[in-house]
Amino acid sequence: MINTSFQRLWRLKDALLGLIGTRCLDCGFTAYPPKKSCPKCRSRNTKTVELGRVGKVVSYTVINVPMSGFEKMTPITIALVDVGGCIILTQLTGVRPEEVYVGMEVEATIRRSAETIDGYIPYIIKFKPVQ
Repeated sequence: MINTSFQRLWRLKDALLGLIGTRCLDCGFTAYPPKKSCPKCRSRNTKTVELGRVGKVVSYTVINVPMSGFEKMTPITIALVDVGGCIILTQLTGVRPEEVYVGMEVEATIRRSAETIDGYIPYIIKFKPVQ
């Protein structure tokens, strides 16, 4: 979740959407968000890598019965997206569930999320179809 004003967010959007991960120099696993050690082999021998903004849907599911607080957002399409050899769990936006397919090309974007209990409206990274 990004805690900032919308105007500041818009100015920083290119940097934020440059999705940064870490690649393990021992086993080659790439993690997003960045980790201090590799989730696969636990090595601390990692380097920061830019993943890019464009990827492809590897798998997806549609949530029609959401948890409390997300009722207005249904249906919610959640996808595994391969970006630069890294699999990212994300929400898809700007596409109807019946239009989503494995192999669909998508790109990172910043979109509004559900309002928090204290009334804050966060903006998060989601993915939308490439135009």
